[in-house]
Amino acid sequence: MNERQALRDQLYGANSHLNVLHALEGLAPELAGRRVAAAPHTIFQVLHHMVYWQDITLARLTGAEPERPASAELGWAAPPAPEDASDWEAAVACLAEGLRSVESLLGDEGFDLGRPADRARGTTARAELLMLYGHNSYHLGQIVMLRQELGAWPPPKGGD
Repeated sequence: MNERQALRDQLYGANSHLNVLHALEGLAPELAGRRVAAAPHTIFQVLHHMVYWQDITLARLTGAEPERPASAELGWAAPPAPEDASDWEAAVACLAEGLRSVESLLGDEGFDLGRPADRARGTTARAELLMLYGHNSYHLGQIVMLRQELGAWPPPKGGD
């Protein structure tokens, strides 16, 4: 297996953990917006946070130079709950589309993993990808714990 294939597989958690999209399946929108005692965010907010940073990473990977957010707090601007089922479905679709975009980049042999991605921070495309993977894995763990606390685990495809 080459590096690109390993990075494509790891994008979805292969050989490490549950696919993040599977962890979101079968979750009722009202549960996605329900607070769990002592948890600072709902699943809906965690999902939006993931999409927020994924979009910034994708911009960097595709050659744009997005302005660095003034505060990490901006990544937590989503309301606690989706307005309705379509709002929830749209948020999940945004995450899925971003993952497909990253997968497409990795499938492009012309995409240089070593090229600068964020000049201000001195990171390469490879480093940005690894940060995105770590970020998504961290928040996947939150989603799993929140679903467990809500009594909405496992998802339809199962989970450890």
